[in-house]
Amino acid sequence: MSLWQRVQRRLGDLAGELVLDEYRDQLNHAQSLLVAGDTTAAIDVLEALLVAKPDHGQALILLGEARLVSKDPERAREAFERALKLRAGDPYALVGHGLALVQLAKFEAAIGPLARAVAEAGGDRGVLADAYRGLGIAWRRRGDLDKAIRELRKAVTEDGEDLESRASLGEAIVADSGSIDEARRHLDRASNSPTPPALALYGLAKLSLLEESPATARESLAKARTIAESDPTPLGKQRRLDIVIAQGDAALADRDAMGAHAFFLEALQDDPKRAMIHARVAAAHGAIGNLDAALTSYDRALALGAGNDVIRAAIDTAILAEDSTRALQWGSDLLGQDPTDVRAIVARGIAMMASSPEAARAVLEIAAARDDVDAHVALAQLSLKADAVKAATSALAALRVDPHHAKARSLLTEARALSIGDPSNDIADLARFVERIFDSRRELGHLVGEVARAAANLDQPLLVTVMGEFKSGKSSFVNAFIGADVAPTGITPTTATINVVRYGRERGGRIFGHDGSVLELGWDELMKHLQQLSPDASKTIDRVEILVPLPQLEKINIVDTPGLNSIQPEHEATALGFIAKADAIVWVFSAGQTGKATEKKALATIHEEGKRVLGVLNKADQLSAADLAEVTTFVGGEMGELVETIIPFSARAALAWKRSQSKDDGNWSGLESALEERFFKQARQIKRDACARALRNSLGEAQRQIEALRQRSAEASDAARAGRDALLAKAREFAAASVLAERKSLSDLTTHLYRRAAREVLDLVRPRRLPFSSHTATAADRDYLIALLQSGFESGIESGRRRVADDLLARSREAELAARTLSTALGVDVVGDLQRAAD
Repeated sequence: MSLWQRVQRRLGDLAGELVLDEYRDQLNHAQSLLVAGDTTAAIDVLEALLVAKPDHGQALILLGEARLVSKDPERAREAFERALKLRAGDPYALVGHGLALVQLAKFEAAIGPLARAVAEAGGDRGVLADAYRGLGIAWRRRGDLDKAIRELRKAVTEDGEDLESRASLGEAIVADSGSIDEARRHLDRASNSPTPPALALYGLAKLSLLEESPATARESLAKARTIAESDPTPLGKQRRLDIVIAQGDAALADRDAMGAHAFFLEALQDDPKRAMIHARVAAAHGAIGNLDAALTSYDRALALGAGNDVIRAAIDTAILAEDSTRALQWGSDLLGQDPTDVRAIVARGIAMMASSPEAARAVLEIAAARDDVDAHVALAQLSLKADAVKAATSALAALRVDPHHAKARSLLTEARALSIGDPSNDIADLARFVERIFDSRRELGHLVGEVARAAANLDQPLLVTVMGEFKSGKSSFVNAFIGADVAPTGITPTTATINVVRYGRERGGRIFGHDGSVLELGWDELMKHLQQLSPDASKTIDRVEILVPLPQLEKINIVDTPGLNSIQPEHEATALGFIAKADAIVWVFSAGQTGKATEKKALATIHEEGKRVLGVLNKADQLSAADLAEVTTFVGGEMGELVETIIPFSARAALAWKRSQSKDDGNWSGLESALEERFFKQARQIKRDACARALRNSLGEAQRQIEALRQRSAEASDAARAGRDALLAKAREFAAASVLAERKSLSDLTTHLYRRAAREVLDLVRPRRLPFSSHTATAADRDYLIALLQSGFESGIESGRRRVADDLLARSREAELAARTLSTALGVDVVGDLQRAAD
């Protein structure tokens, strides 16, 4: 419409108003009622006017506005359309008609009249503000966020007090993943009103979800929903549906899957054909753990045309539910749209595992190269039976991506069990099994030697250690047992050595020094050497091996230890080592002094280690029969279960009997019977028991080591969490203070630069204007302005970079303790990363 046409129309209006004074009074009355909020009365006045004057254009426009306010968009549309027939091109009628169509959710139809309203507004800021707001809402509902934000920014510029425009702009910016600060500024201003728009609270809730504050989001959405319930228009119903869906999202983020499910089902009742709602129902089912229902909901969502994000989520659920049919179908659909999509590749690979394992492996390795956790898990499954080590490697790779992946943990356990093997009930096999376990774990490697020795001892002769107080006759017992003087007797406490009597082809011996030296001697030289040992020389000896070619020594080794009350410090460790390695103990009591507290203490220690002990009451020939019986009973009572039995014995008489076959064998027959019954016949079982004890001890130590590691890991995890929280707090402070300040600084710089550029344009171009010509700018002017802006931006950005880097470095120093804690826990250079970020 031309300027003259507009003038003519306005003159016509004025003329009509001058003639129709009575209608003007009714219009003014209706307007005052609208301002006072009495919409119903205003509508009654206007309808009465229109009965008298059906073609009154202003009354129709005012009636349409009243209908909009009363949330009756259909009748508002009718009023505006009647007005437009009378006053074609009227900007008030056009904008009203467009806003009515927006409320009716007829967004495509609304864009035309609203755009015409902008063109016909003639600079009327009220019309422009309403038209831009309507256009922004229409474009937003159609999904064109760029256009929506552009129009809504214009609306806010035209009317900064329009809360609906600010709420719509803030929500659109959030949906577009735009500036959080700008969005919050508009949303906060709109929501701080006594009657905030529901859209403002909805937008703030979406921001809270982005900031991982679901509880805050749920609170805002509850308020938004209460407000939205009062809007019965189609647009209001759409917004209420958006709020209900967002309530489900917030509940899901708040780990309230059942609550989320209820919200999504409610939304589904309002719009049963929206794919996105079915997808959210599926997500809620998945969070609850009902995978079959989740897959069914995904079927519906995809049938309704859901996008690739939903297909990926559906594939994830199919993989979790081990539904290879759906995984293959959806994976193929996604590959058809995006041949490089890793989740689709994984789905295809998993579906091929049963029929074409090698082809599946090739496909899955492509996804595993991109660190997809399910690809690693599937590769572990493929390798499990054929190559347990490879399966364990794949399972570990999956756990590096997702440390809590249950299937990966299960596969790792199974793979390691297969690689180590399943032991039989044989103790030797069990020992080898434990050895392999320890050898596979670096932190348990120091226990491998103990287990290996325990297994090797199974095939060694029975090791019997002879113990007792000094001068109890231990060496004499050994000589009597062998039937020859193989163990030196009469040695002083300071020259006593640890003697191991074992089988040798020839009589002789070896003296092992603490320094690793070995001295081999013949029999006579050995006996003479031991008899002539000085106290200092004795201290240098670790042990003495006495070799005797006696058949019984092929199955038994005898360790002759000095009396415990006479062991030199240098010999103590060796003696304790032999006691620990002993399969059985023979404790020699002296008939003249038995039942000492020191003996009982030593025997209690041996008993705690599970050793079997045979008690020998030596020098029995020095007591009468009655005294011997009394002493035997006394010793048995004192020692109790610490010894299996007490055998009276005379080592001297037994040795003499073995040499000359005298009548008195010193009760050798009784001792021999006891040794045979309790030790020799059970030698194999004793060896097994000793090995089992060693394994239990090693496993107990391993358990303590693992528990200590677990404790350290838990402490490191707690420290890492604390360090992470401290660093995140500093990061939030940094974002809330420095980043916001820098954003404002950049915004101010941009405004300043554009204003400067505008001044430069005026200064450069205005002087060139010729009479009856327009302003013109040359290419040089353009290049100059570009250089001006570029230089200003580069300088400002560099200054900002330095300020941000300095502040980041200062804050990182404040958080250095937390950073170092996190570095220690994670084994990464967090402090260095912060420094490099600042640099």
